Amino acid sequence: MERLRWAKIAGEAAFHAARDTKTAARPLRLHGHDFAEIFWIDAGAGVHRVNGGSFPLRPGTVVLMRPSDCHSIDLKGRDEIKLTNIAFPAGTLADLQPRYYSPLLWPFSPMGKFPVTRQIEPFQRHRFNQWADELARAPRERLFIDRFLLNVLADLSLEPQEATLTDAPYWLAQACRAIQSPDHFAGGVEEFLRLCGRSREHVARTVRLYFGTTPTDYVNDIRIAYALRQLEMGDQAILDIALECGIPNLSHFYALFRARTEMTPRAYRLIRRETV
Repeated sequence: MERLRWAKIAGEAAFHAARDTKTAARPLRLHGHDFAEIFWIDAGAGVHRVNGGSFPLRPGTVVLMRPSDCHSIDLKGRDEIKLTNIAFPAGTLADLQPRYYSPLLWPFSPMGKFPVTRQIEPFQRHRFNQWADELARAPRERLFIDRFLLNVLADLSLEPQEATLTDAPYWLAQACRAIQSPDHFAGGVEEFLRLCGRSREHVARTVRLYFGTTPTDYVNDIRIAYALRQLEMGDQAILDIALECGIPNLSHFYALFRARTEMTPRAYRLIRRETV
């Protein structure tokens, strides 16, 4: 297996930016490297084989590759895949992590078996490509790769609990991402089960294994996290927030809220809305 070296690829440059098209005749063959990279799929579909695992690739798939990862991309027949790739030295990560992330939440953490893989929306992919275009035009200095990485990582960090999804089954990870939306979590645990596409018993076992909780508590945690943000930043009536969360029984909403915050929604709003 080939191991790519940063010194040979980019020398003293702070980053390398490229777009490429892979086909079955010209695939990305199995390799490792001594640097990190972020790549995302702009068009097409394939299979990402990394560290002995296999993960589907489709438009909007983003992968945060660590220096320790080994990977390839498989394609069949006339399939092709277009991707954007931003590579940078391992030392860049060593500088960013202590300043911006706790070790447990660091998306390039070496602890997980597989690199973080995310599915972003088309508008996010457009934004990522704009940032990549700006980076490609910039001098190959640390300032510009740091700015790019902070933009991308901040955008990816907006979705909670992602660090726990790295090793979860693909169907569960996809359902967990979808249930973050009010359009879905308002439907409660039944909507979560529908998104999972598995039996209630199988979902319960798997959620317990990966998150140490029940599907009902998982969905309710997401609902209350949403309510917290609404109380902090908006002027909606508490009943309206409860309804948006899919909890029409206000007493039940208060009970869930108290269990997680040890205060009422009104008390939380008063404390968090104070001007500092």
